[in-house]
Amino acid sequence: MTHTLDCCGLSCKEALLHTQTTLSQMNEGILEIKLNSPSSIRKIRHYAQKHALHYRERKGDSTTLIAITAGVKPHTETDNMAGAASFWTLITGALVTALLASTCCLAPLLFLLFGITAGSLGFLHIFAPYHTFFTALAVSVIGYLWYYYFRTVRKKTLCEGWACRYYLRYLSIGTLLVCILLSYQYWAIYLIG
Repeated sequence: MTHTLDCCGLSCKEALLHTQTTLSQMNEGILEIKLNSPSSIRKIRHYAQKHALHYRERKGDSTTLIAITAGVKPHTETDNMAGAASFWTLITGALVTALLASTCCLAPLLFLLFGITAGSLGFLHIFAPYHTFFTALAVSVIGYLWYYYFRTVRKKTLCEGWACRYYLRYLSIGTLLVCILLSYQYWAIYLIG
């Protein structure tokens, strides 16, 4: 939700007081403050920086519009990279564990599809006793990523960085791949035979 505040003609203290009052009444959203005094602009900018509020400035001919996002901390490039790295680590971990969970039936499938000898894939039987563990781990990681999406990512008013913008797309693709890997042993027989 966007709120507009016209502080043109007000002193810097009055503009700051109106801004503070309006922001304190907002839980989330964007407050657009219209200013025409250089001292008011500096004061509002300093207030936003001091309180770690995300803000943008847009200069016009005679006025400046400062948009402050309430309820959202500013994201740095380091935060975006750390979030992307942890997302990719978790989604890759889910795919690897789903692949390990499906290794019990992988050898016959590869033999049928590509003619790979079962002897070259004989080492895969060591993962068979851990099928349930790998399945539970893959499902848990995907479940956590969906929980994080509904709890945090979807509710962000401001979404910066490619990992945040495309989170749902990559999570959906990852979930689909994990589901295919975990369930192919039940439906692949109908495709092959």
